[in-house]
Amino acid sequence: MEYLNNYYKTLFNQKIFSWPLSLFFIITLTLMIGCTDKEEALTEISTPFVAEDYVTFEMGNIPIILSVPHGGDLKPIEIADRSCNNAVSVMDEFTVEQARAIMDEFAKLGYKPYLIINKIHRSKMDANRNRDDASCGDKNALAVWTLFHSQIQNSMASVKTVFEKGLFIDLHGHGNPKQRVELGYLLYEDELALADETLNSPALLSVSSIQHLAKNNTSGELHSELLKGENAFGSLLNHAGFPTVPSNSDPVPLASDNYFSGGYNTANYSSYKGGTIDGIQMECNKTGLRDSKTNREAFAVAFVHTVTAYLKTHYFEEVPVNN
Repeated sequence: MEYLNNYYKTLFNQKIFSWPLSLFFIITLTLMIGCTDKEEALTEISTPFVAEDYVTFEMGNIPIILSVPHGGDLKPIEIADRSCNNAVSVMDEFTVEQARAIMDEFAKLGYKPYLIINKIHRSKMDANRNRDDASCGDKNALAVWTLFHSQIQNSMASVKTVFEKGLFIDLHGHGNPKQRVELGYLLYEDELALADETLNSPALLSVSSIQHLAKNNTSGELHSELLKGENAFGSLLNHAGFPTVPSNSDPVPLASDNYFSGGYNTANYSSYKGGTIDGIQMECNKTGLRDSKTNREAFAVAFVHTVTAYLKTHYFEEVPVNN
């Protein structure tokens, strides 16, 4: 409306309008502006919050589920900032871009993991927490949380139906000083330091996120070997050029390392809760991995090589594809 305001000012200055006529135009213009403002306000009020705008889901054709809970950067005003229970609000930078690089690399082989991405910033909703801590009571945040987790659950149901078993990977980024990948199996560093005999015991196996694999793998390897043996996920990734803990070369993180053993998603979407789908929380370092497009693409190559080798070594003779 600014251009109309300036237009009428020009007419007044040039004395084209008489005052009665000028007054008519002023009233008309005021009404027009008022109506426009009201219409815009009504439009803003009546626009519904749509949870689907904030969760990306892609159907897969192999028994791999990849979720990205902390890489979102959107901060919708319809969601209040989280402040409950010492809420953590730091996002995992470039993990969405890392997931996309991984998907692109898989596509070169004709493979497609199931993909679930939360696009909401962690200050608004934490997709790796229980519903209360995740949303802090905000109904819109809860709607996004519910959708994100329902898509993971649907993906797991699909993998179980089509492939009978599979692997869930929760992709994160850490800020710890040691620039290495951290793999979380729901075992703390002091538990990973226990003797192999103890790691293979029913007590430790019962709290592992890969317990189904430990009991049913085609390679005949024990739990301790799957954690830090030659064909462990971390060892394969380390051989591909990315230092990883636990692995055969770096079997146990130190107590001072702030190692991430796995969170809500790994606990709820892995064989820790039963079933035939195992889970790993993958914490990626930033320097040399997430910090540039070139490094993300290099890691994607290593990741795809590692996952396919891991599946063929422990789960299937060949990577099954559902076309």
